[in-house]
Amino acid sequence: MDAQLLAAVRAGDTSSLDRLLRTASADALAGDEGSGLLRAAVFGGNADVVASLLQAGADPARPWDDGVDPVSWAADFGAYEVLWEMVHKVPWWRKQVPQHLRRGALDIARLWLGLDPEVELRRRLGAHPDEPAAVERIRILTREQESEHATRIRLTLADGRQAETQLDHRAIVTYLEHQFDIPVSPDELLARALFHADPQSCDWGQAEVGMAYHLSAEDQFRWAANLVAHPSVDTRRFATQLLHYLGCDEQPLKAQALEVLRPRLRAEDDPIALGNVIGAFAEYTGRGDLTDILHHAVHPDPDIRGHVAGVLGYAIGEHPRLGMYMNLPPHPFDTPPGVVAALIHLAADRDGRVRANALLSLAESGLDTPTVRNLLTAHLTDDYLYARLNAAAGLALREDQHGLEVLRETGSELSPTDVLRWRVDEVERILEYRAARNG
Repeated sequence: MDAQLLAAVRAGDTSSLDRLLRTASADALAGDEGSGLLRAAVFGGNADVVASLLQAGADPARPWDDGVDPVSWAADFGAYEVLWEMVHKVPWWRKQVPQHLRRGALDIARLWLGLDPEVELRRRLGAHPDEPAAVERIRILTREQESEHATRIRLTLADGRQAETQLDHRAIVTYLEHQFDIPVSPDELLARALFHADPQSCDWGQAEVGMAYHLSAEDQFRWAANLVAHPSVDTRRFATQLLHYLGCDEQPLKAQALEVLRPRLRAEDDPIALGNVIGAFAEYTGRGDLTDILHHAVHPDPDIRGHVAGVLGYAIGEHPRLGMYMNLPPHPFDTPPGVVAALIHLAADRDGRVRANALLSLAESGLDTPTVRNLLTAHLTDDYLYARLNAAAGLALREDQHGLEVLRETGSELSPTDVLRWRVDEVERILEYRAARNG
């Protein structure tokens, strides 16, 4: 096996791996060498590395020397993101993972739904139920820089033997059931999300996606609307998040949605559920009256103030990036009372994330007044990098040369994988387009 390829796989270095794969033998990647590299990537749990190997020709249906195939192993281990890469993202030139392997993976993952993970790991190690063991719960990101995560349980016996599993079996079951058009009730999907009750887990996220597999947008809305005031905070979090997703996309029963959401803006006391309600209300309202949201600009939880700072951008401009891209004058509209004042207040928040969101809303708006320009200029020295970045971007889009210089300087402080590098690149593209268009 090529030592450089194996080192890149183990290090999770996709840049080096992709470069090396361009000159690797296609026959070797489709055979034993590719299978060995895929084994290392799957065991390492790096879905991006798995994706690179699959694109280069590694076969996820090819069994390893012990007779276990990668798809079945991922289903047993609970590695949802890794399994999804192997089953879902199929290049046009490669056959789909055979049905019997996918069905077998579904059966394997389903077995875990009735197991206590710690008890099962003890059984696999041949340990007595009362034998002392150290148990670690390890939180890992499923994708670099993204918020969704997975949890692994690692059990270590006194003699050093270890076994571990990832807790995404419910996500795998939900995904593979869709592959075979197996009906699942929304109540069952809710139960899967609430088993670990972690809104950032793969189990929770896939349950939300599963709703769209089995219900129309209107049926999803009706189901969720009945649960927004449920006594269980976890149920409210799930239902309000579903309403937020629907508001971002299909917006079914818009008038009814606003009537459901408006009282929850006052009554909801859980910050996560309230953040979902604020987001959903803003999506359904669009450039409508956001007065019901404004009082949360002084909420004690910075996450809530951050939500408000972000969604108020809906009320101060219609497709602002398009207008700026085309170098058009701001389209006249009536900004709802209090919105600009609230954003100016939030731009001075003690929490950097709140300031960054407020400055982003102002930066991308059609507002170009001395007050807005002075505010953006004042934050060119903000000690929170993303706030400084958004202020600089707003000035650069308003043809301010100093703002552009600070944007480029701040952008140079971002790592190559930082998700906000797109902000710098986008502004540069807009300015290049304007220059070319204006001759």
